[in-house]
Amino acid sequence: MAVETIKKLWKNEYFQTAITVALLFLIVLGLYYGAQAALGTPYPALAVASDSMFPTLNIGDLIIVQKIDPTQINADPSGLTGDILVYRKRTTYGEELIVHRAVKIENISGQIYITTRSDKYGSNDVPWSSSQLVGKVIARIPFIGHLPLFFHSQENVYILFIAFLIILIILLLPLDSDKETKSTENKPKTTEKRGRFKINLNHVFYITINVILISLIIFSLWGQYTFWQPGAGSNRRGEWVTIYGMYADVQFHENFGEAQLSQSLLAYKIDCRLSTGTRLGVPTFAWYQFFIIILVLFNVWKIYGFWKGKVLEKPRQRPYEVATSTLNTL
Repeated sequence: MAVETIKKLWKNEYFQTAITVALLFLIVLGLYYGAQAALGTPYPALAVASDSMFPTLNIGDLIIVQKIDPTQINADPSGLTGDILVYRKRTTYGEELIVHRAVKIENISGQIYITTRSDKYGSNDVPWSSSQLVGKVIARIPFIGHLPLFFHSQENVYILFIAFLIILIILLLPLDSDKETKSTENKPKTTEKRGRFKINLNHVFYITINVILISLIIFSLWGQYTFWQPGAGSNRRGEWVTIYGMYADVQFHENFGEAQLSQSLLAYKIDCRLSTGTRLGVPTFAWYQFFIIILVLFNVWKIYGFWKGKVLEKPRQRPYEVATSTLNTL
């Protein structure tokens, strides 16, 4: 009796939707707290909001932060090869997180003090205590940091909340699909007539996904787009920002020095050669490689499905044909 009740409950669309939402919520929480535990910091991922680290870090980059022992920090007085650090700074607006490069480490009366510098402006910060240290930047992911920046302001948080409610309501709506499924079982699902032509929806979907993926590959290599970001700027009042593909980012670096691009699996790095030496960049997630992998996997999956469908559609030999062929061989 209990098993039948559970089966009926599982078939309920509202129950399935609630389980799906709960699982997504748990996955997000698991990833967030898992990243905190793995990287050893309460701020494992942060969005860059200002241009003080141009061109090494761009506004809208999502930086990955890892805990580091203050005694292990690499500080370079020239401001070229030092570790990029995140630290807490108290301001009149409250506590703020700053991302700058380490240039000096000193021990004063048993307390470690760190001096950092902006890559863009070249001015040193006031030395700060190691107790303010959050961690070291170990990687960056372009583009996606713009989403948390957009919802940084209170007005945009309201927009996010309303959008979430709308999506949740849509998911909770009952889908009257049983009757439609029964009535359309014997009808072709993938074709619609338009005059003399037939549109195969499977083909349209296949072409559309390929066009989207190829467009994303091209943009992540050479693309450049400027827009107003309401969460950007030191005071989060908003400013015009530009996102760059990999080669567009190389050209952007050329405004500051000679850009040197190096690539590896799903990552690349842009160093900047200056008159005083080479300033090291940050390992960056290669979106174009990611989209190429998705494109290849998608096409392999579709081709395999097409081949498998053709094999299953081959006419089977009827029993009397088998008997006839057997007699002919006797």
